[in-house]
Amino acid sequence: MAGRSGSWPVRQIPVVVVVLLVAAAGLAGCTRGGDRDRVQGSISVSPQAALVDRPVAVTVQGLAAGARTTLTASARDTGGITWSATAQFEATSAGEVSLGQPSVGGSYTGVNPMGLFTLMAPPPGSAPDWFLYPPAGYDVTLQASVGGRVAATATVRRPDPLAVGVAERRLRPAKGGIYGNLYLPRHTTGRRPAVLVFSGSSGGLTTSFAAALLAAHGYPSLALAYFKAPGLPRTLHNIPLEYFTRALRVLRDQPGVDPHHLLVAGVSRGGEAALLLGAHFPQLVNGVIAGVPSSVVNPGEWPDASRPAWTLGGRPLPAVSPSERGQPNPPGKPRAVIPVERIRGPVLLACGEQDLKWPSCAYVDAITARLRAHRFPYRVTALRYRDAGHLIGGLTAYYGSMTDDALTSDGGTVAATQAAQADAHTNLLALLASQ
Repeated sequence: MAGRSGSWPVRQIPVVVVVLLVAAAGLAGCTRGGDRDRVQGSISVSPQAALVDRPVAVTVQGLAAGARTTLTASARDTGGITWSATAQFEATSAGEVSLGQPSVGGSYTGVNPMGLFTLMAPPPGSAPDWFLYPPAGYDVTLQASVGGRVAATATVRRPDPLAVGVAERRLRPAKGGIYGNLYLPRHTTGRRPAVLVFSGSSGGLTTSFAAALLAAHGYPSLALAYFKAPGLPRTLHNIPLEYFTRALRVLRDQPGVDPHHLLVAGVSRGGEAALLLGAHFPQLVNGVIAGVPSSVVNPGEWPDASRPAWTLGGRPLPAVSPSERGQPNPPGKPRAVIPVERIRGPVLLACGEQDLKWPSCAYVDAITARLRAHRFPYRVTALRYRDAGHLIGGLTAYYGSMTDDALTSDGGTVAATQAAQADAHTNLLALLASQ
């Protein structure tokens, strides 16, 4: 959620080749005949610096044909913990290895061009379940070795979006204000689609990186908190939908924003909110991105699920009862079903079949069925991922790393979750580019 859209608003950095000469005595499979004194290995990286949602092409050259080559990637997270991954390849007849080849051992097997980057893991016994990005960006060190001896090294820079032409402005509640971070691309011309980005039941301001990344692709974005932040409700109860519309108007009024292409993007309970905003404010919202959403209005979250989550015009929205949660079309509750047919713009949905939080794919099926029944005239894209769970989101593809423990309560496998995130993000960028 395919295609690549947007442009990195800085000069493209050319391919950089790093060459390291090493003594070849004793290197298994690296020498032939009279070449036993030295071997020249090199790693080609393109691009050498790229945002975290950009794939990187890596090729090792100068190897002996058929040489078993181990590639290692390592990076330090914001806590200083080094994460790493390895993959083993057999050099081609031309003496080359690339990440596009199937790995025959290591952290993964088969073809996964970004596997070295996404499947890094911390040392055994380390605490983190996620690779947390250092605020200033980070470097990924690549190393190629044969027979236990290093043949070549290279570095890939993953810069922070703010370092590549994105301006940040923090918005904090005053009277009638909003709590969020505004991200505007510095180097774009004309008016562009803009996105209001918010999270789900975790609350707080957790979508800043996602919004900044979209801005780095040229799309003005606003990361919004709607509870569990200073000046806002502490829990997901009685959240006025009008609060989101204030944020949308702030975003709409920014320079470079196309006021006729204003989209909302949310995940989980935020996906539910995104659909509600599109349905109840079609004059303001021109498109909806909803990752692992619900097709119905749900009640508030812990500690009191008997209270409403959302209000409109000062009144609670009709919702399913706590016992009815998980039912895409609860009997006797037609007013609790989100009237998605009122949306006036494209809809992008994503779900994981292994979702342990709620049946997001059943919800997505109900949403698309309702849209078809009402002959919805706008583009609808529904992405379904068989082995992914609740964490696919669809807002960003970090090409970052996580452990199996990170998915314990959400479902899915690490490899499937990361592949789904990347595919959903690609579809999101394609949608924005089509506006």
